Amino acid sequence: MTVLSNPRHPLVVAAYRDARALYGDHLIEGRPALAHSAAVAAALVRHVPDVSAELTAAALLHDLPEFAPAGVDAKAFLAARYGEETAHVVLALAGEHQALDRPDPLIETGDYPVLLLSTVDKTVAFASNIRRAEQTGDAPAYFAAKTALVGLLDYFRRYHQAGIGLLPVTLTDGYGHVIAQIDAALAAHRARHATPGSPGNAPFAANSGW
Repeated sequence: MTVLSNPRHPLVVAAYRDARALYGDHLIEGRPALAHSAAVAAALVRHVPDVSAELTAAALLHDLPEFAPAGVDAKAFLAARYGEETAHVVLALAGEHQALDRPDPLIETGDYPVLLLSTVDKTVAFASNIRRAEQTGDAPAYFAAKTALVGLLDYFRRYHQAGIGLLPVTLTDGYGHVIAQIDAALAAHRARHATPGSPGNAPFAANSGW
């Protein structure tokens, strides 16, 4: 039995309902934001079967600070309905996302729930990217065009290394695997566009988002 088993924990039921209502028509990687959050919650429970309802609620609501409708104070809403733990983790992940727009974002490992959920979120997002890349029929070109992602790959590699020994092995192995798949696609793109005698580092096309 897990918090996602029927009958589901009331906190999880409420979080799913609120996510569905508050995310509206927002998309993440081309699919509804709710579908992404549900995938993150399912992956979290898969790696940590005894995870708390509070952290599962955070998984379902982790994009609320970005997508909350005008007039909704995400911090107050989360604390009042789900408690301080859920609010803290959701806001910490939002802070991580914002930090990606700054040079050399820090990697904090001292807050286990944040490190755990953030790693699950990254793994799910990258796996979704990989599926979309494969659907195009040209994964190397797809990832080469994702310049924001390419620019952050070193950070994501370091984040992976930081979690080894702290997080479940299944999770760190899965995260490492999706990063390796993206690295392989980019290497294939460089090889495809290399000219004789060059290192094969062709410039990437401009595109925002990762």
